[in-house]
Amino acid sequence: MKAWPKCELSYIPIKRVHPNPFNVNRMSLKEYEGLKSDLLEKGVEGIPPILVTPRNDVFMIVDGEHRWRAAVELGFDTIKAEIVHLSDEDAKVECFKRNYQRGRIDYLKAAELFNMERSYGLTVREIAKKYNLSTYTVDYILQLTRLSAEVKEFVYKVNDPSEEPYESGFRFTFRHLIALSKLPEKDMLSFAKEFLENNVSGPEAEKVVANFLARLKLLSIIEEKLSNGIIFPKSAALLKSIVERDPLTFSEDKIERLCKICDEEGQINFIRRTFLENLDKSSLYSLAPMNDPETKNRRSSYFKCQCGRVYLVKGRVLDLLERWEKPAEKIIEILPEHAGKRLHINYADMITYFE
Repeated sequence: MKAWPKCELSYIPIKRVHPNPFNVNRMSLKEYEGLKSDLLEKGVEGIPPILVTPRNDVFMIVDGEHRWRAAVELGFDTIKAEIVHLSDEDAKVECFKRNYQRGRIDYLKAAELFNMERSYGLTVREIAKKYNLSTYTVDYILQLTRLSAEVKEFVYKVNDPSEEPYESGFRFTFRHLIALSKLPEKDMLSFAKEFLENNVSGPEAEKVVANFLARLKLLSIIEEKLSNGIIFPKSAALLKSIVERDPLTFSEDKIERLCKICDEEGQINFIRRTFLENLDKSSLYSLAPMNDPETKNRRSSYFKCQCGRVYLVKGRVLDLLERWEKPAEKIIEILPEHAGKRLHINYADMITYFE
């Protein structure tokens, strides 16, 4: 912490102390109760002094608001304070720096603070210099101003430090908030609720949002190419079914390459080849005809031809397959010319490919 050249240590009346309007600190209920216990056991002499600056006949807190509140609740008359003479701007910066160093930042409040600085005409670079942060950090914190009011309210409710956390211990982290801020406003709240319900971690939330945004963008491109007659209807339907389940299989570049193919069958083959190149080989199945369907057991899964012949799956059974009726069955058209060929089946959308 900063060593002040001109300061004095004193015990000042609790009633002459008031909090500042720019504090971005946060403290959990458990931590706050621990602070009160320490204060009750050791008294104001046994805890670090709060940092205050004089304002007429009262003192504004620069650092130590929770210590002051705990002392008020416990009925103390005075509190030990380090008194320094700071302008409002210097007090605001010092308050932020101390809490940031401790890792006790409410990032939604920090976003409001930096947005206010921006409204005063400061650039991102100037804000970063003022608060001793990187421009990268300031940019990301300012991005949180994109969050809708209802999402902020929901986040505050979940993260309320005065409340016990959910059974899962879930709290919205900075990475959760950044991920949510990238979404269209209409989708923010539903994703926030999904993260809470499924106890999604910050890194996983980033992946979920990235996939969702990639899916939206690619589906929009496919729809545009379809409407302009560049992608054929069957090709578009097949491509959409893949992108819906795994948007990372295709990219804008691959779709542009697809658009250079001028016949529908060629486009479909390109989609299948690209899809299979990205498949985990454990997701491909080898089917063997069964002479005696009565030998089916509950641990195996099966496909059956439209003619009624049953095929045993040899390989891993994933995703959609797991949700079929047990034993799992799926009707796939297996023609005479497919005899002796290996059947590849996509685990997610059941796209079939013979070779």
